[in-house]
Amino acid sequence: MKNKKINILKKTVLYTIIMILITNVALVEGASKNNETLGDLRSYLKTLQAKKEKQNNEKEKTENEIAANKNQMYKAENELEDTKEEIIYIQAEIDNTNKEISKVQEETNEILKLYQKLENENIYISYITGASSMTELVMRLDAINQLANYNQNKIKELELLITTNDKLVKELDNHEIELGNKIEAYDKSIEVLGDELAELVEGAITIDDEIKSVKEQIKQYEQLGCKDDQLLTTCINIVSSKGWLKPVAKGKISSVYGKRKAPTANASTFHRGVDISLAEGTKVYATAPGTVGAIVRKASCGGNMVYVWTYVNGKPYTYVFMHLLEINVEVFQEVTVNTVIGKSGGGSTSITKGGYDKCTSGAHLHYGLASGGFYGSSKSLPLSKFNANTIEPPGYPGKYQWFYHR
Repeated sequence: MKNKKINILKKTVLYTIIMILITNVALVEGASKNNETLGDLRSYLKTLQAKKEKQNNEKEKTENEIAANKNQMYKAENELEDTKEEIIYIQAEIDNTNKEISKVQEETNEILKLYQKLENENIYISYITGASSMTELVMRLDAINQLANYNQNKIKELELLITTNDKLVKELDNHEIELGNKIEAYDKSIEVLGDELAELVEGAITIDDEIKSVKEQIKQYEQLGCKDDQLLTTCINIVSSKGWLKPVAKGKISSVYGKRKAPTANASTFHRGVDISLAEGTKVYATAPGTVGAIVRKASCGGNMVYVWTYVNGKPYTYVFMHLLEINVEVFQEVTVNTVIGKSGGGSTSITKGGYDKCTSGAHLHYGLASGGFYGSSKSLPLSKFNANTIEPPGYPGKYQWFYHR
């Protein structure tokens, strides 16, 4: 009986050990699937480069379509000008014809008055009856009739010409309207294509920023000695923190996290961070210890940006500083809460003041926070995923309120 209990106990222990091993294998496999390698990062770079090439092709195609539409619109505008000149010419001809009609009508009236006078004085009758033969009589009558009918026929010809010209003017008017509609359609098409081109150009800029960032990461991982099949998390050391500090010791909140009215034409109506109003050139500190994950320089929307990876209370986060005047750190540099990330910008860097950043209109610091991973680190967590995972940074006062400590 005792041996039977020992055997059952052995089987139970063995079963438990097997289950632990299976669970550990599953966890390792899961970790391998969820964490990316340097090889994955290289593959992602190729994907970005292929996407950029596709966008460049679409950009070239759109530019060609815009050029073709502009050419067609130019032709239509020239044709419209010719049509307008032709209408003016025909209208002048109609005016001249109207004057000719008036003149012929006056001449006809004079002839009729002369006939009436001749009849009253019997000269007309004498002229007809004075014919020496029937042939001469017919000729005299015919001459008189021809003279009488000439002006009437002339008037009819002129009236027919006016009718024809009027018809032509109407046709030209319709053609003018048609050309105007074509020009408007070409103009709208150019406007739509222009918007598409702007999106492609903006998209290409974003891809360029991310390609540059990924290249820098690959270079840094290579310098750390990472292998293509090695998990990236084993190559970096993220210091864990238990709380958040603010990036500056003093500041005024000019825009909070959430829905808002866009402050510039290119800014989003959903603000994915907090804007801190402060003097340009203010030192900006890390808000939690961690590792600089990505750096973007002179982006058209956001300017100089620094992304930092961190753990806070055991959870992974990425936080970002935007519109920086200068950057004082490097990719994969470990930072503490006393590390100066850079200096605030947003004023002189604004495109309205001769800078390159079209998403700022005045001196301030944008601080954003995203949960769930190290964005910009790998294929599954590109910088483009940051916005989709942003959260409201904790510990900040309301809009137009001041804070006076980190």
